[in-house]
Amino acid sequence: MNKAINQKAKWRLGTFVPLGAMLSGLVMAGEPAVTYPAKTDTRHYQPHRHPAEDDETVLEDVKVKAAQAPKPNRFKAETSTTGGKAEMALRDIPQSVSVVTKELIKSQNAFNLRDALRNVSGLTIAAGEGARTGDSITLRGFAANTDNYLDGVKENGQYNRDTFFIEKAEVLKGASSILFGRGATGGVINQVAKKPTGKTGVTGAFTYGSYDFKRTTLDAESAYQNLSARLNFLFQDNGSFRDYNDTQRLGLAPSFRVKVDDDTSMDLSLLHQEEQGVFDYGVPMYRGKPADVPINTYYGFTDNRLLDTDTNVATVALNHRFNSDFSVKNTVRVGAYQRDYLTHLFGAVTDTGATSTVARTQALRRNEQDNVYNQTDFTYKKPLWGFNNTLMFGSEFGWENYGFKSKSSTGVSSISIFNPVISASSTGLASDFSGTLATDRYTKAQTYAGYVLDQFEITPEWKLLAGTRYDQFDAQQLDRISTNNFSRSDSQWSPRSGLVWQPDKAQSYYFSYGTSFNPSAESLSITAANANLPPEHNQNFEIGAKYDVFGGRLGVTAALFRLEKTNARTTNPNDSALSILAGEQRTDGFEFGLAGEVLPRWDMSMTYAYLDAKITKSTTTAVGTVSGLTKSFEGMSATNVPEHSGVFWNSYHITPQWEVGGGVFYASDRYADSVNEVTLPAYARLDAVVAYHQKHYDVQMNVFNLADTVYYESGQTSSALPGVPLSAQVTVNMKY
Repeated sequence: MNKAINQKAKWRLGTFVPLGAMLSGLVMAGEPAVTYPAKTDTRHYQPHRHPAEDDETVLEDVKVKAAQAPKPNRFKAETSTTGGKAEMALRDIPQSVSVVTKELIKSQNAFNLRDALRNVSGLTIAAGEGARTGDSITLRGFAANTDNYLDGVKENGQYNRDTFFIEKAEVLKGASSILFGRGATGGVINQVAKKPTGKTGVTGAFTYGSYDFKRTTLDAESAYQNLSARLNFLFQDNGSFRDYNDTQRLGLAPSFRVKVDDDTSMDLSLLHQEEQGVFDYGVPMYRGKPADVPINTYYGFTDNRLLDTDTNVATVALNHRFNSDFSVKNTVRVGAYQRDYLTHLFGAVTDTGATSTVARTQALRRNEQDNVYNQTDFTYKKPLWGFNNTLMFGSEFGWENYGFKSKSSTGVSSISIFNPVISASSTGLASDFSGTLATDRYTKAQTYAGYVLDQFEITPEWKLLAGTRYDQFDAQQLDRISTNNFSRSDSQWSPRSGLVWQPDKAQSYYFSYGTSFNPSAESLSITAANANLPPEHNQNFEIGAKYDVFGGRLGVTAALFRLEKTNARTTNPNDSALSILAGEQRTDGFEFGLAGEVLPRWDMSMTYAYLDAKITKSTTTAVGTVSGLTKSFEGMSATNVPEHSGVFWNSYHITPQWEVGGGVFYASDRYADSVNEVTLPAYARLDAVVAYHQKHYDVQMNVFNLADTVYYESGQTSSALPGVPLSAQVTVNMKY
């Protein structure tokens, strides 16, 4: 283990199957049907006819051209797979849905999923809480750490998700357990993977940027008869503006589509991603704010900076159409995740002014997770009583195993906040999992669920969406250190309803009601305080509008909502070691967005969210790190939720070849602790892009944080993670 900690592991590139053997054929474009005049019958031709009869009537040539498809709207999506179990038009979904298109991702060089998700209103990036690491998201004031999906199926491992194989990212906001089961309080994040299209081509990209950033990607696909294939590849090696930080990442995502017949097809895909980096939560908090130190300041050790992740996800999806009205999709997913890391966390501050110090803790941790999910979705489209009707129903079965180990280091000393002296690790470093462990537990969970959802067209202008889902969620936890072994079984109905009014093709107005539930073992961990508690319940009330302007080129959306947890877990006033369901949390909010083409060659994406997220009832208390007083959570604002936030991004093609653009990312100040004494300051980050496009290549330069603003993208009670300073990247894309 010492060797694994002190030396980067060698890359496991594996064996690649050449795609060259599969490259064949030409993609034939369909030609327009042309009707020609009938041929003249010459069998009875008479050469001595009257001259007038011999005259020929010559018509002017008529040129027939195939209609050209309109240019795709780069930043505006028309459909989503996340608002229902089948692909639906966004205007038909009675709920707020944000779609981050691949063109927007490319324009911003958003290589990490969390960077792409900055374009989503009401979503903020959080620091990992407790033992949780990897992507950590807050949606409408509620944690969405376990609400990650890939092509509509749960994919909740702990790692930093990359966009190299992503077609788009969809975010459904509001309580949504009818579609996704446990969790889904503030919403869900669904990645839509790139899939074979039946075409032949290859795209490669290389990026070089500040802090020795190097990244290479490949997207190649081909087809042969009834088989089409696609391969996405990634290699990234980069430093950081943070001292002693670096990252190496390898990704491989092959996918195949087999067309069995006209009504049946099968998709097979694999995602492999491995990464080595540094566990770093940034700078310590001092007097309720991030310490006023250079943003590159590092407080860990010069060696033993372990963060090693290995992710493998395999998916098989079978699609079959029984007839024009009835179809089914069955998806089987197997996931395996492993993460080894050395934490570096801050503790109490000894405030002596310029000589202040902060305590440090360190632990070696490993989490291993294995998932198996089987999801079956039926879609039946058949008029009912003379009205259009779409019935969706199906089932989900899932099995998850999760193991977590932690061993604390000893002899970790405090360090100066304003003049840290970095050294090698102490002799008490936890280098393996022998000896005494702080945590060693194993959790198993099983999900059995069925759902029914119906979209009924009352009139051409009015549509009703209603349904429910029943979940049986069981969990068992074995604690290998103590005798605190727990099990919990919960059953839950999750109804949903929505009404849509569409007076014409440009306007859509809706009202919706949805619910969700959070069992004690939602994140695959049960505590003694929560073991005997039933799930928390959430409900979302929302009214909104979706409106197309400029002939449908630009989409405008707005939503007003209330999302509330009516029985939140809170401390038992009669026994502080136990919890009761007597708390309440509520988010009242407004969201606005627009996406599309403002003028020819001018594309824009803009989002804004106002969130009033409060703990309205609680018996839990905590000691404020600034005041030193014991305070109740009741009346406090939720952590990591800015009251105002938004993103504005646009790009303009000066000529067909030259493109310029940029935008601003904004968030007002927000609290990083539960008693609202620690604050992350507001910020506005300005980015820009310039690109030159040719048929077979593009050159693009992105500049981040043009004003070199000091800001903090996430934080906890004791730490804050600085955002990127002024920096740049140049990308060359090759297309064949």
